[in-house]
Amino acid sequence: MPIKHVVFIVKENRTFDNYFGRYPGADGATSGKTSTGETVKLSIATDILAPDLGHGFKDGVIAVNGGRMDGFDKIYNGESLNGYSSFTRQGIPKYWSYADRFTLGDRMFSSMYGPTFPEHLYTVGAQASDVVGNKQKIDGDSPSGYCDDSHEFANAFRSLSDEGERLTQAERDDVMKAEEQADIEKIMRFWRLVRACFNFEVLQDRLNEQNISWRYYVEDGSWFNALLAIKHIRFSKYWGPNVVPPDRFLPDVANGRLKRVSWLVPGTGFNEHPGGASVCEGENWTVRHVNAIMRSKFWKDTAIFIVWDDFGGFYDHVPPPHYDHMGLGPRVPLLVISPWARKGYVDSTEYEFSSVLKFIETIHGLEPMTQRDRQADPMLGAFDFESEPDFEERKLILDQRDCSGLPKKVP
Repeated sequence: MPIKHVVFIVKENRTFDNYFGRYPGADGATSGKTSTGETVKLSIATDILAPDLGHGFKDGVIAVNGGRMDGFDKIYNGESLNGYSSFTRQGIPKYWSYADRFTLGDRMFSSMYGPTFPEHLYTVGAQASDVVGNKQKIDGDSPSGYCDDSHEFANAFRSLSDEGERLTQAERDDVMKAEEQADIEKIMRFWRLVRACFNFEVLQDRLNEQNISWRYYVEDGSWFNALLAIKHIRFSKYWGPNVVPPDRFLPDVANGRLKRVSWLVPGTGFNEHPGGASVCEGENWTVRHVNAIMRSKFWKDTAIFIVWDDFGGFYDHVPPPHYDHMGLGPRVPLLVISPWARKGYVDSTEYEFSSVLKFIETIHGLEPMTQRDRQADPMLGAFDFESEPDFEERKLILDQRDCSGLPKKVP
């Protein structure tokens, strides 16, 4: 296996149709269905969009509507139809250039209906302990610390028959039926507040067992810091050296310190989250980090996976598979960048975030952690390992663009 380094970049809140619905040769859409039966043309997306759109678990269930994909106007702020929008090449030229040169996945689904916190748990553990919401403070203060703060909780599915335990199989079946009918009231009957601090196995544990180096780049104390909610990682010897701010990544690459597996989670100004973040600034951030890898000694044996963590309230026309009571959720974009990635290839293999973990497990001979990564496709089809590529020719060093004066839609 020629891949020795994996970089897993997790950005925020976009669907495939929002970013690549107009991309030639991909399964995209330029119009969408609403709850009233209308078909509306997707407007040209703007660089900044505010206010934010609903993208929680309830919003995801409502939007998917049992696979009918016609409820995006019924979610929070959905009546504005701002979620019925998509970019052109002019709007995200660098991402489209990566798709031209490398592999674009048009069947990457979010691991669950949303939102951010549990989706990020899937990117490290192929599960979310049935959590269905972001963390919240029971005293009303702003959340901050997950395992560091005993007052932080999150809603999760828990059994009605056995207080505090996970759902029984019969209850899971009931929830899945309710999801098919978008029966939010019935679904929420199974929600209970649980401490936003867990102890389930994550891929970092498997890597530690085999002495495979890793680093998790994320802002300390942020919503996106999933490992801050994994107790045995947070309070371990691995925390300080292995969980570091994202601005450490470029120096690590430049100084030859790239770990075998890296999770890279950008800060709030560069994650492309609707509600205020600039897509252009986020795309420039991606270009800086991908350029750095391409210019380094690591390029020849690195695979970069770029995903967006949930649907963000944006329209997508492809019904997600209903694996279990957690999801899957709507499609999100996937870019696979590597000298070994297929060139100009649209990969229609069914993936979810656990698939990236399955790829890492496969190249290192690690056992799966949950049913999700056990059944996931290992993503080998996104690559061509038959013959060695021209590593220089496969580089795509891109310029950053001027983000001033771009269209925005704000109140």
